[in-house]
Amino acid sequence: MTLPASPMGSVTAIDQRLYKASLPPITVEHTDLVSLTPKSVANLVATLSSGTRLGVAATYGEKSVLDALAFSTETRVLLITMNATSWKVAKRQKLILMNKILCNVSLEKHGFFMERLAAALYLDLGLYIRNAFDITSDGDTRGSMAAYKNVLGRARVDTLYVSAVEHIFTEQPFILSRKTEFALRAWASYVAVQALPDKPGVIDTSVPVKDPQACSAYHP
Repeated sequence: MTLPASPMGSVTAIDQRLYKASLPPITVEHTDLVSLTPKSVANLVATLSSGTRLGVAATYGEKSVLDALAFSTETRVLLITMNATSWKVAKRQKLILMNKILCNVSLEKHGFFMERLAAALYLDLGLYIRNAFDITSDGDTRGSMAAYKNVLGRARVDTLYVSAVEHIFTEQPFILSRKTEFALRAWASYVAVQALPDKPGVIDTSVPVKDPQACSAYHP
């Protein structure tokens, strides 16, 4: 279902496909980086009913360059796409992204392979991330479908659709026709961390470093 268009981009409503459960629809706002506004971020944060944890997902294109980024609450996803052009001209929007979300320490950012995202933000956009956590940094075998299934299976008592996990977490560049699947990946990250205890594996890349590889380090 398509909702009334926003000046920042398209706004649609989707249903979750991961659990055998009746859950509220998820509003997905899709915008290019050059069109990102503080209102887009405010609309997302306003749906945090409790806590400060956001789910995060990213996709990578040719040469593992970051091409899409998504942040999720229980009922809303902010999906941001980007390319080489938007990296160069979206100076103000990059500051919005960094100050309002990435380096906003009042928000926790949780996702899979967060160290890869931290490195890509630095290398591709010259941005940093603070208060970010990798969901599987202290448990399951990272990168395997079994890890995704185990984490998501523990997150809710509802039956998990295993085939949906495999479909949604298949690694590939951002494709518009798979926008729903990518949004659900961020939503799944949100769901996965709500019942987890506080974690020490924080990624903080707010301090400029000479070695870009340092962006992928954990700082306990």
